[in-house]
Amino acid sequence: MGIRGIKNQIFQKIDIWNSPTLMTWMSYSTKALALFGVLPLVLKQFAPGDVVLWYLFSTIISLQSIVDFGFRQTFLRVISYAFGGAKDIELFGSNQKEKTDEELEPNIALLTDIVSTMKYIYVRLTLVVFILMSIFGTWAFIKPVKDAANPTQAWICWIIVILVSCISFYGKLYMNFLEGLFKIALVRRVDTFTSLGGILTSIFVLLFAPTLINLIIVNQFWVLIVMLRDWHLCRTTENKLYQKVSVNVPFNKEMFNKIWSPAWRSGLSGFMSVGLTNLTGVVYAQFGNTSSIASYLLALRIINQIRDISMAPFYSKLPVLAMLRVKNDTETLIKVIKRGMFLSHMIFVTGFLAVGISSDYLLGLIHSDVQFVSKDLWLLIGIAFFIHRFGGMHIQVYLSTNHVISHIADGVSGGIYIITSLLLSSYVGVYAIPIGMIAGYLGFYAWYSALFSYKSLGGISFWQFEKKVSIPFIMILAIFSILTLALG
Repeated sequence: MGIRGIKNQIFQKIDIWNSPTLMTWMSYSTKALALFGVLPLVLKQFAPGDVVLWYLFSTIISLQSIVDFGFRQTFLRVISYAFGGAKDIELFGSNQKEKTDEELEPNIALLTDIVSTMKYIYVRLTLVVFILMSIFGTWAFIKPVKDAANPTQAWICWIIVILVSCISFYGKLYMNFLEGLFKIALVRRVDTFTSLGGILTSIFVLLFAPTLINLIIVNQFWVLIVMLRDWHLCRTTENKLYQKVSVNVPFNKEMFNKIWSPAWRSGLSGFMSVGLTNLTGVVYAQFGNTSSIASYLLALRIINQIRDISMAPFYSKLPVLAMLRVKNDTETLIKVIKRGMFLSHMIFVTGFLAVGISSDYLLGLIHSDVQFVSKDLWLLIGIAFFIHRFGGMHIQVYLSTNHVISHIADGVSGGIYIITSLLLSSYVGVYAIPIGMIAGYLGFYAWYSALFSYKSLGGISFWQFEKKVSIPFIMILAIFSILTLALG
């Protein structure tokens, strides 16, 4: 497709069916239907103990990103480099000569080395996933399972989740390859239909056979379908390029070292940001009461869903950022980044406000036994996630140079988060979690990430970049905060 084709997708007439952003939106929006279709039925049909287990399953599965240790984003980026014609995996800065479209043909030899290394790494990471889920995941379920409607079935569910998660985790290498080739529209388009299948079958189970084990079986079945889907798409797309580069070659230690260097930094970053956020739900489940745990996990699930949907306009363009870095087209790069960030902020703030205003009414409407968190706690959670998304997008901008600083950004902010939360936990309880997040993200993560991002874009200033990107939404959040606190 090349750089010219990618730029046409972004700035010329929109082809809805092949638009990465619109297809990602459609995919995430379809998954969001679970909030309106599956979630109300889970809250209505299940006792609080089973609700806690349902969200713990989701939380622990999401923690697999810690074990991935930054390899997914690293492979996605370097595959984009090689597909965009890069001669090697290197740093891409503004001091390089701009390359023509004709110079950017896929580097097959480099792609072969990358794919071979990716397969080598993911086999070993999958073994780590199995060990950690079997030991630490099982430990995390011991206490919550006691409150389940059927503890024996709950343990069977956990075994199913472990096995399917390991298969799915290895299958991530297929998605890495597809997204690295900027086949995001294709993946998300098909993802929409698999998501719909999962949601409809889940609703059917909750209406006619509402047990935790039935819901888990249906859910994990579709996880396997998604993995098989990516495997098939890999072998059939881009003139079967994956089959050409997925050949048995000797282990390339030099390539592994080049990939490991940015990956471990990204992995540490992931643990200190998303990992710590999701771990709070697991830790809180060990000492909180069942109703408060269910409320907190519900809020965490919803804010994560809003975050995922809001990521579509920006994260669907990450392969483009990598390719534009190879080409050194800074003007186009800034346009793509600004557009993606603005839309991402808009969607996040809109979703956050909508849930904050309507949550109590909607839960009352379905007669749920699970209550939503208080307005002020939801406000703190939303502000914390907004600040993190701001810094996270700027981190991704700088990561497109293949120079990783996220381990510093997340390491320092994660330390501030942990210390602040521990110091305040005995005084304000669960409120210490979002307060700690805000302290870490605002105190270091956001401004540190933005500083490097602006520098990589030619030294653009905060005001030049943010006046029409994030500042309007910061003002909206400030007004909502004042109203929430004033109205009690």
